[in-house]
Amino acid sequence: MLWYILCFCLCTVVGYAPRELNRGPSLSYEVKTGPGHYGAQHLPPCQDCSCGERNEEPRLVGGRESGVNAYPWLARLIYHKSFGCGASLINDKFVITAAHCLKGFMWFMFRVTFGEHNRCNREQTREQRYVVKVIAHNFTLTELSNDIALIQMNRPVTYSHNVRPVCLPTNPGKVYTDTLATVAGWGARSETGNWSCTLLEAELPVLSNEECKKTKYNASKITDVMMCAGYPATAHKDACTGDSGGPLIAENKDFASELIGIVSWGYGCARKGYPGVYTRVTKYLDWIRDNTQEGCYCKF
Repeated sequence: MLWYILCFCLCTVVGYAPRELNRGPSLSYEVKTGPGHYGAQHLPPCQDCSCGERNEEPRLVGGRESGVNAYPWLARLIYHKSFGCGASLINDKFVITAAHCLKGFMWFMFRVTFGEHNRCNREQTREQRYVVKVIAHNFTLTELSNDIALIQMNRPVTYSHNVRPVCLPTNPGKVYTDTLATVAGWGARSETGNWSCTLLEAELPVLSNEECKKTKYNASKITDVMMCAGYPATAHKDACTGDSGGPLIAENKDFASELIGIVSWGYGCARKGYPGVYTRVTKYLDWIRDNTQEGCYCKF
């Protein structure tokens, strides 16, 4: 059973009205201009920042509980009162997720929440935004390719300890084979289990597409816009239902977290021979940039 099918069954319908708020004026800040060098520049707060900064030292199914707000870019997509999917903040106005999380739904009924660790704790402080635009790629449920979508929020987020963006990859040709990547989300701990209240994380090796095609999947299903990660021989760690749309991240040379994959699909959860399949973000960098020009990216 595919993760996205399970996700669709949990959503109900009610209306939400988007709200608009103008961004404040730009301010002058002392900003870092290079290693060990500082200079006065006029940058708005949404640029005077660094992407991919985790709130813990680097170190799901088979997953462990993450540190509180360890992944400050991680968001939840809420449809009415139901948690549907994960998403990642990439700039002050946009989050990125899987297209299957939005297909067939009324986009204006979604909310995006940030700054959560225990999603079941109603007293926890969280940021919330409404959706004003959805830009989905050419995705179909039969092919499963191009499982990527952008969500524009009704007003910009203000960066804080708990809310910051992830970095996009800078090398479109990098394939990440054998990289130990991290997936995080509130998904089920087992194929038939309930979704987790607290955020979970799991480290998974990225497989080459050639290796993934030799697993139990139909080789024709694994395309060059996909990426596989996991342990097909032992299946002791995997993403699962509820993790869809969430991030697969890897550390770059500057020790910042890059978004290399988006949780897309898989056969069951943690089944031997069936690693998780992710949307390969490097294949969509131009598309992402072209469609998020209204947003403001960090400079550093």
